[in-house]
Amino acid sequence: MVARKGAVDWILTVKAHYGFSALTAVLAVNYFDRFASSRTFQREIPWMSQLAAVACLSLAAKVEEIDVPLLLDLQVGESKYVFEAKTIQRMELLVLSTLKWRMNPVTPISFFDHIIRRLGLKNHLHWEFLWMCERLTLSIIADPSVMSYVPSVLATATMLRVIEDIEPYNPLEYQNQLMSVLKVSKEIVRGCYKLILEFCDSSNESWAVATSDSLAPRPEFPFKRSRAQDSSNESWAVVSSSSRTPEPPFKRSRAQDQQMRVPSLNRVSVGVLSSPR
Repeated sequence: MVARKGAVDWILTVKAHYGFSALTAVLAVNYFDRFASSRTFQREIPWMSQLAAVACLSLAAKVEEIDVPLLLDLQVGESKYVFEAKTIQRMELLVLSTLKWRMNPVTPISFFDHIIRRLGLKNHLHWEFLWMCERLTLSIIADPSVMSYVPSVLATATMLRVIEDIEPYNPLEYQNQLMSVLKVSKEIVRGCYKLILEFCDSSNESWAVATSDSLAPRPEFPFKRSRAQDSSNESWAVVSSSSRTPEPPFKRSRAQDQQMRVPSLNRVSVGVLSSPR
């Protein structure tokens, strides 16, 4: 549990640093969860979770992003280990074979896009509704109990929460419209929705604020890499890091360019969910 939270937190840190899309982060967590639940994953090795997180994010970036940083440059933020490129590449191959090369799973974001298209939502406010749903998804992604729900249920519960936030006085009409489109079990959605509410209530910060870091200036993570080989039976090459050197700037991805064009949250209104009857 602790290892998963650390891996997800690191993935979100790198996502914010390089401006990766929300889908890249969701895919990376999906890969990590599937790999960590397999027999291949060696939980007894202290650095295995971090190495798996690096490999999963690297694979997700290669699937989704236009520009992908070098494997060494991908390892930003505070971490106990820094891995050599060849070590990460070996783990990438292990993850790919374990997941049987199924690297395009259905995610909650797939259903967000589906709803936008089904309801004919096209203007900038509708796209901002999608942006808010993605931000909430990223804020709850570290909770394994929420992520245990199938993508359609998680997407529905997330959108219900966003609807409640932007239209607190009359959300029922829009919520019913949403449920009729997705045709998911109301009881299951209610359980997932309850968990999301509990998370939002227990969070120290508002999810709309806490997850907006992808639009903020990218932080610098100075560190220095030292060379040291780990002597485990698997002979994975691991490098322990104590200080860091500045990271070079990186090009924005296509997803970030789209996010940069999204208007501010204070313009969101009930019009976000209005659609042609």
